[in-house]
Amino acid sequence: MSQRAFLADFDAQLHVAFSATGMADTGQYLPRAAAPDAEPTECRVYVDRNIQRVGDTGQFVTGAVEVSYVLADVDPGKGGRLVVDGDTFINDQEISNDGSLGRWSVRRG
Repeated sequence: MSQRAFLADFDAQLHVAFSATGMADTGQYLPRAAAPDAEPTECRVYVDRNIQRVGDTGQFVTGAVEVSYVLADVDPGKGGRLVVDGDTFINDQEISNDGSLGRWSVRRG
């Protein structure tokens, strides 16, 4: 088993466990270029609200939101729209991607 395959299986198992305790969600994702009548794709996600970041000039930026997508479900992209738990988020910038989880900074949509 490759490292990527191991991570994908491990992340899928973690999501099941975290979902059972209310620490992970399932959302509906639409890519930016989706047709107007396109159906969203169900996807497993982790939403981290109120992240504190250090800005370009050393200032703290608070209230940021980041979303981690289980990549077995979707291939998130810039401008993609996620609806989860009554909130809508739009992908701004990919932060990391290990081939199993993709982490994005998002804004409320």
